[in-house]
Amino acid sequence: MLQKFDGIIQHLPKLPKWVWFIIYFLMIAPLSDVLPDGLLFTAMIGLGLGFNYVGKRKKWLTGQKLAKRIQNLKDNVHLADKQSNLLKDYLAISDYSNFKVTAEQLLARIEYIKDESYNLQSHIPRDVYSRMNQKADDVKVDTVLQLEKLQQISGPQAEHTDLHLQIVQEAPEINELYQNIQKDHHNILEKIKKADNVAELEALHESGMQKFYDILDGYLKIKASPKDYYNAEQRLENALVAIKAFDLDLDETLRQLNESDLSDFDISLRMMQTNKRTPDSDTTI
Repeated sequence: MLQKFDGIIQHLPKLPKWVWFIIYFLMIAPLSDVLPDGLLFTAMIGLGLGFNYVGKRKKWLTGQKLAKRIQNLKDNVHLADKQSNLLKDYLAISDYSNFKVTAEQLLARIEYIKDESYNLQSHIPRDVYSRMNQKADDVKVDTVLQLEKLQQISGPQAEHTDLHLQIVQEAPEINELYQNIQKDHHNILEKIKKADNVAELEALHESGMQKFYDILDGYLKIKASPKDYYNAEQRLENALVAIKAFDLDLDETLRQLNESDLSDFDISLRMMQTNKRTPDSDTTI
């Protein structure tokens, strides 16, 4: 029943005991003029018990509030740790959209942890406080760096990032093929830069890549809603065969480009083999 006064008790100012004694006697003084001695004594005892209850109750409520704040801080630390691990999982599957959302939530949580731990540092062991803030700083730096890297992704590269996420979620059976094709694509572009006819080779390669993306786009559309297309299953099979064939074509293209880099190697190898045979042919008995 008395708990309904907790709201009032919580907002009472924290005053020294001697101040409460003065307040107590100031309240008793008027009563001594209107109450007989017997009732005055009872009032003094009752008022004293009331003051004692309020003091103990306020101390208990303050302790409970402090305990809740500390527990809430611990919960946020655990959540931050889980979010940090979740970011690693998102990066592993290239789920950059969820990475950004979770990273922003994590950074806000880290700020709360640092502010609240600072306010509660007198109630937290010093080594725990130092370890908590050091971990928070490390996670914050790593998260900010990862976000900055992702923010540098723009134009076609950003489109491919979203496309990869769509493949992981809707068509995981072609994820490995897609990653192999992207890897070969970037390697081929690097090799082409060293060629004499760069523009011609790039045009041929980009033409092939565009056809691949057209097939991939159709595959994902049919896979997302096969009932909306005729012969969906057969068309998906045909598209998958075409994607696999394109992957093999890129492998062959990359081999040819790599072989062109080995022209000096072949010449040097033949010369070494020739030099090795020459002494034997000149030897006489």
